[in-house]
Amino acid sequence: MSKPNKKITEEDETTILNFNKFTSEQPTSSSEESGTTFIKNAAEETVQQGPRQVVVPSSAGPLSAEEMLGIVAYCYANGVYSSWDIERKMLQDPEFRKALGGVVPDPDSIQRFRRLNRPAIQDVLEKFFRRLRKQRSPTHVLPSAHPPELPSASPVQPNGAAPANSNPGEDTAFTAKRESTERLNMASFIDGMSPDN
Repeated sequence: MSKPNKKITEEDETTILNFNKFTSEQPTSSSEESGTTFIKNAAEETVQQGPRQVVVPSSAGPLSAEEMLGIVAYCYANGVYSSWDIERKMLQDPEFRKALGGVVPDPDSIQRFRRLNRPAIQDVLEKFFRRLRKQRSPTHVLPSAHPPELPSASPVQPNGAAPANSNPGEDTAFTAKRESTERLNMASFIDGMSPDN
């Protein structure tokens, strides 16, 4: 259940997530794939074709590897990093809860999933951010979803751009990798700040 006495910010309450697409077999109705559907498809591709097996802790409930991977990546892409907040967002989605028989992964299961599957989560996020970068329209990600800059070992220009000698394709890949790494690091950092850890 949700963590008691946790202060919920107004900004956090405005991040509305719809998890139902991850548990339904609904075909994409429009020719343009939404960001959510793209993440769902990227998660399925990563599980089916990835070099490593995606492991779902048994305590995570009835979610498949594809569903859990898609949900976690979707949350991070939309600026929801805390495992406690992810659980709370799942509980706030009545259709999703109903599809799972009322059982959603708890924060410990979400953290364990992240630790066991970090490369797979990073792969899905990189695909998503490369797509956004190519579209030149990052409207699928909420403006507040960008984590603060974390120290990076990568050679980054002061304005956050890729090194000057890179070509546009490398710039897209570099930026997507950096953004994905920052979001995973932010999730680890926020969960690490929990008094229960």
